[in-house]
Amino acid sequence: MIKEGRVLLDIKVPEVVSSDMEVFYNPHMRENRDFSLLILLAYFQGDVKVCDPMGASGVRLLRMLLEISKVEKAIYNDLNPKAVEFFKGLIKSHNIPLERVEVYQEDACLLLRRLRNLDYVDIDPFGSPVPFLESALLPLSRHGILAVSATDTSVLSGTYPNTCQRRYGSLPLLSAEFYHEVGIRILIKKVIEEGAKLDFALRPLFSYSYRHYFRVFFKKDIGPRRTDQIIRNIGYLLYCDACLYRQGVFLEGLRDRCPYCGNRLLWAGPLWLGELWDEELLKKMWEIRGMVEISKETNKLLKAILQEAKYKSVGFYSASAIARTFKIGQMPPIERFLKVFCGVRTHFTGEGFRTSLSHGEVLKRINELLQRP
Repeated sequence: MIKEGRVLLDIKVPEVVSSDMEVFYNPHMRENRDFSLLILLAYFQGDVKVCDPMGASGVRLLRMLLEISKVEKAIYNDLNPKAVEFFKGLIKSHNIPLERVEVYQEDACLLLRRLRNLDYVDIDPFGSPVPFLESALLPLSRHGILAVSATDTSVLSGTYPNTCQRRYGSLPLLSAEFYHEVGIRILIKKVIEEGAKLDFALRPLFSYSYRHYFRVFFKKDIGPRRTDQIIRNIGYLLYCDACLYRQGVFLEGLRDRCPYCGNRLLWAGPLWLGELWDEELLKKMWEIRGMVEISKETNKLLKAILQEAKYKSVGFYSASAIARTFKIGQMPPIERFLKVFCGVRTHFTGEGFRTSLSHGEVLKRINELLQRP
């Protein structure tokens, strides 16, 4: 038996988790599901109606039903008949009242286009979420939450730039040390674009990168004016691989030479230049985290993001990129970087840090690392 939260699963997990499993369950996505519960608890006040249109084993929805009393109704769907029967068995074995659950075995997009008045929709597919985005937005109520996962991180982060341009309509940037952040910002831009076509304003509330996936939670609002305000935060990222200069700009700010060293600039985008986290929501998630059974990794990740969110930078620096670019022979420990650059660690990578210093000031302080032992 596997225990996750208050759910007991009688399921065999192979050494290599894949979509070939008879009923899909990925224990490494525990943190993904933990954050779903924390968002529900921290964001919503009254009763909520939730939907997982690609439910697989159904653990996410079952945890919501068992651990969050405000979940009035949960809608489960999966095309796999064995997964549907497995979920029905879980409902019975955990004594969930049938009136709190709706179970379907349909195409996810077709089902979503029939549903209405949902407070929370979770899109967590194999690979890219793009085929499901428009359908997921339609049944979502105003001020509802859309959760989006993407496991095609190599595409979003720059390994396959042609695929990224075709799928997401943006150019990624693999050469920057913060390429995963670029990938998340491209994902956010794509979701916002899908909503904007319908005059839906999608604002990211909580974003993170972990293991093999990106994850973003969006708040939905309605109306052309609100949508216009959101899309004003979409622009481009300029990056210099000679001195590590980076800046988020809009179309009129695009240029081809670095203002610090004169090197030819690289660029990425269009992408989201706004904030990745809502600080008030983050604080509330931290305060109520004891109300659900989350993993140690979830707690650690949330704590790191809580600190990181205080810095509003687009992109971050990394110890190895600075050492490599400026030929620092013996790289100092990360704590030295944090002190010199008045920085805070980023959850994206253990050697990365954010700082509110200008790039010019960063270049000045790099000399401290070069000159002092």
